[in-house]
Amino acid sequence: MSLVFDMEYSEAELNFLNRHNCEILSGIKLSKISLSEHEIPRRMFKYGGEYIGEIYDDVNGEYVWAVLTKWKGVYHISGYYQDLKVLEQSL
Repeated sequence: MSLVFDMEYSEAELNFLNRHNCEILSGIKLSKISLSEHEIPRRMFKYGGEYIGEIYDDVNGEYVWAVLTKWKGVYHISGYYQDLKVLEQSL
């Protein structure tokens, strides 16, 4: 499956990404995923060795940042973060 991402980031988000030398991804190919329709990222970047995607939280009705992890050859969500500040403190 090929995913194409939105490339628009706020100034604060770009500051975070630059400060941590993150790679902004325009798209990615995932061979096997275990994601629901709401868990498909709309934006994504690489933070250290982790893939971070912005997904829609259908419970709260807002976007959150999630860590995509590969386990046994399948990508899935391994953690959720309300914003980049919380993500930064947790990772």
